[in-house]
Amino acid sequence: MRHWLAASLVASTAPYAPVSLAEEVADRATQGAAATLRPVTVTGTRPADATSEGTGRYDAPLATVGGKAAVPVREIPNSVSVITRQRMDDQNLVRAEDALVQVTGVTVTPWDGATYQIRSRGYFLEPSLDGVPANGSLNATQQFDLAMFDRIEVLRGPAGLFLGSGQPGGTVNFVRKRAPAEFGGSAAVSYGSWANRRGEVDLGAPLNASGSLRGRVAASLQERNFHYAGANNRKRFVYATLDYDLSPATSFSLYVADQDDKTDPFLGLPAYTDGRQLDVRRSTNPMAPWSRYDTRTRMLGAQAEHRLANGWRMVLQASRAERDWRLLDGTPSAGVNPATGTIARYSRRGWDDESSRVAVDAYATGPFALLGRRHEATLGYNSERYRGETLYGASSDIYNVPIGDPGSVPASSVEPHVRGSGYETRQSGMYGQLRLSVTDPMTVVLGARVSRYATRSRSVAPSVRTDWVENTRESGQVTPHAGIVYRLSPRLSAYASYSEIFMPQSQRDLSGKALDPREGKQVELGVKGDLNGGRLQFSAAVFRTRDVNRSFADPANPGFFLQAGEVEVKGGEVEVSGSPLDGLQLTAGYAYLTSSYVVDRNQAGATFSLFEPRHAVKLYGTQRFAGTPWQASLGLQVSSAVQGTGVSGVREGHGYAIVNTQLGYRVDADTMLALSVNNLLDRRYYARVGTLSNYNFYGEPRSVALTLRTRF
Repeated sequence: MRHWLAASLVASTAPYAPVSLAEEVADRATQGAAATLRPVTVTGTRPADATSEGTGRYDAPLATVGGKAAVPVREIPNSVSVITRQRMDDQNLVRAEDALVQVTGVTVTPWDGATYQIRSRGYFLEPSLDGVPANGSLNATQQFDLAMFDRIEVLRGPAGLFLGSGQPGGTVNFVRKRAPAEFGGSAAVSYGSWANRRGEVDLGAPLNASGSLRGRVAASLQERNFHYAGANNRKRFVYATLDYDLSPATSFSLYVADQDDKTDPFLGLPAYTDGRQLDVRRSTNPMAPWSRYDTRTRMLGAQAEHRLANGWRMVLQASRAERDWRLLDGTPSAGVNPATGTIARYSRRGWDDESSRVAVDAYATGPFALLGRRHEATLGYNSERYRGETLYGASSDIYNVPIGDPGSVPASSVEPHVRGSGYETRQSGMYGQLRLSVTDPMTVVLGARVSRYATRSRSVAPSVRTDWVENTRESGQVTPHAGIVYRLSPRLSAYASYSEIFMPQSQRDLSGKALDPREGKQVELGVKGDLNGGRLQFSAAVFRTRDVNRSFADPANPGFFLQAGEVEVKGGEVEVSGSPLDGLQLTAGYAYLTSSYVVDRNQAGATFSLFEPRHAVKLYGTQRFAGTPWQASLGLQVSSAVQGTGVSGVREGHGYAIVNTQLGYRVDADTMLALSVNNLLDRRYYARVGTLSNYNFYGEPRSVALTLRTRF
C-alpha cells in the first residue's frame, strides 16, 4: 500500500543576516567545532551558515525557521528552539517524537504505537522540510528517521507567513544533511531493553577531483519490541543526496529518502465503564494479536540555487513524496465491565491508503540599500498538492471479550475492499518579508502572504464513482506578520511580534455560505541574549493567542452555524541552551500555559487544551570531564497534571517527574561507548489519558541501552 508522506524541498541554510551580528554569531558558532568544513567562496556578502553538524554544541546561534535565510536567533522576533546534531547523537535521539519531546513548550502524546501527536501553545505543530511546508503531515503520521537531518528548528506560535493554512501552535522545520567537502562518516550500533536493536551508517565524500560533485548516504535498520506485550516494530531507512556546484555562483542538490515501517499497533488501554483507570500491569496489551500497520514513505527532491554578485540568491525547490499505508486492527470500542472483566465490544477494521504530495517553492532573497542603510528582502511563491485514495475493508464487531484474552478476537482482513474515497488538498501563495535596519539597534520585520486553499473529495471504486465535491475554498486570504527587535546591548535584545495563520472551515450558515476561516492571532513579547562569550543563549517570552471565527452552533437554526466562537491561549516560556561552563553542554526550559473557551455554546470558561500541562520543565545536560575519557549526562522531564479526555477526579493524569541518565566512555578520539538509562526511578505514570475504550497510555518504564558510536 502506498501513501507518499508529506514532502518538500531544500531551502538553503545560508543567506544574509545583518552583517555585523551575523558574522559575529557565525564566528562564535565555529568555536569548539569537532570538524572543519570547506569554506564556500561567494562573490558579495558572506552568507551565514546555520549548519549544526560538527560544532559540538547544543545551542544554535543561527536558524532558518524565521524566514528563508539563516539569521541569528536573536534577530527572530519569535520563540525558537533548535535540536542540534550533537544533541541528537549524545542523547541517541532517532525519531522525530524523541527529539520534539525535549523541546521547551512542546508536548508529545502517544497515538497508535507507530505515531504521535505533537502540540505547542494549545494546537498541533505544522511541519516543513528545509523551509517548504507539508500541511498537516506531522501528527499521527510516519516521520523520517533522524539520521537524515542536520538539525530540527521549532518556531512556536502562528507561522502563516510561509506555511499558509495551518494550526497556530507553530512549525517544525526539519533541515536535512548535505554532502561534505571531505571524506567522512559515522556508524553506530545499539542494543537495549525489549530487544531494541539498531544499526546506522552515514558516509559522505567528494565524487570528483575538484570537489564540485559531492555525495552522502545515511541508512539505518532498527527492530524492537515494546514494554507492552506482543508488539514489534521493524524500520528500514535510507537517505542519499548529491550536491553539485556548476560554478562558484550556481549549485544543485538532488536527494531521495525511503522509509518502511512495519508495526504492531497499540491504541492504549481501555478504562472501566464506571470511569476509573484499569489496575493492570504496564505490559497489558488489549490489541488483537493479528493487528498490523505497514507504512512506506518515499521522497524525491531537488534544489537549484544561483547567487548574484550583489548578495542576492534565487532558489527553486521541488519535491514529490508518496506514502503507502495499510491498517488492520482489532481494538476495544467499549470500556471494561468491572464486575465481569469483559469488554462489551471489539471493533475490527482495515484499509489501504495511497497518497502523494507535490511541493514547489521558489524565492529570491538578499540585501538592498535604502536611506543609507542596508536591509534585506525576500519574495517568493510556494504551492503543494496532497491527493490520495482510501479503500476500506469490511468493518465488524465482536462482543463480550475478556480483557485478558484479545487472542479470542477472530482475525479480519482488509480485502476485499467494500468502499472507497478520494481526497485532495491544494494550497498556494505569494509571500514577502522585509528586514529593515531602521537604526543600529533596531530591526523591523514585516511580512505578508496571499493564499489560495481548497479541499475536495469523491467516492471511488468499489463505491459508485462520483465527481469531485468541493468542501472548502478560500482565495485571497491575507496573512500578516510584524515584529520589532531592539538590541539593548551587544548581548541582549528585546522583541515584540504579531503573527497570524488561518484554518478554513466547511460548516455553513443559514444562507448556505461557508463560514469564514478561523484565524489564529498571536501577540508575543520577549527578550533574547547570550552569555559566556556567546556560548550560552537564553530567551524568555510571554504570549497571547486568540483563535477567532470558530464555528458556533446556531441556537435558532439547528444544523447551521455562526462564526462566533473564540478560544484564548496564553502563557510564557524560558529557555537556556549552550555551554555555561567548560565541558558542559545543556538545554533547560520552563513553559507555562493556560487556555480557555471564551465564547462557546457549551464550554464557555472551560479549559481548551486538555493534553498540555500548565507547567512543564525540561532539562538535558552533558558534562565532559577534562583529562579523562568519561562524560556523564542527566535529563529531567517534569509535567503537571493533564486531564486529556478523562474525567476530572476520576480518570486523569497526575503530575510526574522523569529522570534520564547516561554514562559515556571515549574509547579513542573518535569512538564513544555510552550506557543510557531512561526513567531511572521507574516512575509509573500516564503519558496520555483517553476515553473508556482506548488511548490510556502508561509512560514507558525504566529502560537501558548500550550504544557504540564512531566517526571516521
